[in-house]
Parts: sequence; structure tokens; C-alpha cells
Amino acid sequence: MKNFQALLEGVKATDQVNEYSVHIDASWLQGRTAFGGLSAALIVKAMLQKIPADRHLRSVAVMFVGPVPAGDHRITLRELRVGGSVTHIQGEILCNGEVAATVSAAFGKDRQSAASLAGPAMPDVVAPESVQALPFIEGLTPTFTQHFDMRICSGSLPFSQSESADFSLWLRFKEAGAADLAALIAIADVPPMPGLNMIKAPGIGSSLSWYLEFPETLSNADMSDWWFCDYQSQAAGNGYFHNHATIWGPDGKAVMFSRQVATVFEK
Repeated sequence: MKNFQALLEGVKATDQVNEYSVHIDASWLQGRTAFGGLSAALIVKAMLQKIPADRHLRSVAVMFVGPVPAGDHRITLRELRVGGSVTHIQGEILCNGEVAATVSAAFGKDRQSAASLAGPAMPDVVAPESVQALPFIEGLTPTFTQHFDMRICSGSLPFSQSESADFSLWLRFKEAGAADLAALIAIADVPPMPGLNMIKAPGIGSSLSWYLEFPETLSNADMSDWWFCDYQSQAAGNGYFHNHATIWGPDGKAVMFSRQVATVFEK
């Protein structure tokens, strides 16, 4: 079983221009596919090998096209435009020659500006140590969740037929190591999607598209630190949920805004 850092270190350039090899470990699956945060993180990891350090990740748009099974796959990149301050780049993970996930990202230099607006303040919530951890139950909870610690602060558990889709939780990796952008992207997709808590079991939820923004440069943090996520659904119907989330880092600053269109399959 490989940990997250080992998977990131496995993103290696091949002898083909703008192509990288990548391996997906079976312990990171969600059903028959790698969980979406891992697929997106691996593509961004390849991008970071091409982007100058002074261009920070500003936004990411992800489309989940097909399953990413365990095994060896390829990542291909294409620079759409390299401007004076912003680089637009696109990446795909290819499984058996077919596109399984795509990422379009914008990396931009800091610009001098007199305008400044602080992000939303982190809610006053109970400490993670005082909240019961969600258990990993082999064969019942998604396989990849064994790598994370999750503790729900508000809202309802999946398949509880709640009247509200909204919830909040603490979460962290169960491994230590410097938290980089790839780790942040992965952890943002760990929580169960809003909507699963409104239906009864059995049921399946899946991301269709995912958009991320990064209002703060990531400060020094460890993957094992606690991150707080507030997840809400703005609208839902006909099997689709329109969700948004804010994630605060260990220093209490909002480090990511997330928007998601998700599908729910009820049985």
C-alpha cells in the first residue's frame, strides 16, 4: 500500500515531450476508480514540474470523464498560453489510451495592488479532538478513506435521509509530510459530497465537474495538520447537486474555494 507522497514521487517525465508516467495504487480507489482528488492532484503535480516557482496556482477546473483504475497510466500536458504574468496549461490522465480526467489550470505571478480583501473568517467550531472520528469499515466505506481522518462537526452522515445537504468537518491525512498544492487538492475532495446525506442506502455519488480557487499562498503546514471544511449545496434536482465549499488551513486562513456539480444515483 503506497502513501500519498509515494504516489506523487512516482509522477515522472517520460522520453516523450510533455508526457509523464503515473501509478495508481489500489488502496486509493473509490469503487472502480481513483478518488477524484487524487487524479486531479497527480495532474497538477506534473504541471508543477513545468511552471516557474513565482507563478502560483490561482484556479483549477476539473472534468471527470471516465474511471481511473489501479495501475500504470500516462499524463499529458499542453501549454495553452504563457503570458507575461499568467500561464494557462491543460493536462489529461490517459488510461488505456482514453481520457479519464482533465485539468485546466491558471498559474499567475503576484501583482502589485492597493486593493486587498480578507477571505471569510473561519467559523468558531469545536476542536477536532472532541469529535468522534468516522471509522473506516472495509467493504463499506470507500477504500481511499483509510488514508484520512475525518470528524463531522455539523450536519448529517451519508444515507441518513437528512432534510439538509449541508455539513462541516475536520479532516487530515494519516501520514506526515509537507503539505503542498497537490495535497491540498486531494484533501478537498475527501469529504462525502453533499446530497448523499439526503438519500437512503444504497446509493452512489460522483463528481461531474469541479472548480477550485486558491485565494492564499499556501503557508507552511503538514499533511497531518487539521483542515476545516464547510460544505453546502446551493440547489439540487433531477439527480444533480450544485455544491460549494470553503477550506481553512491550520493557520485559520481560507486557502481554497470549491465548486462542484455532482450526480447522485439512488437505488
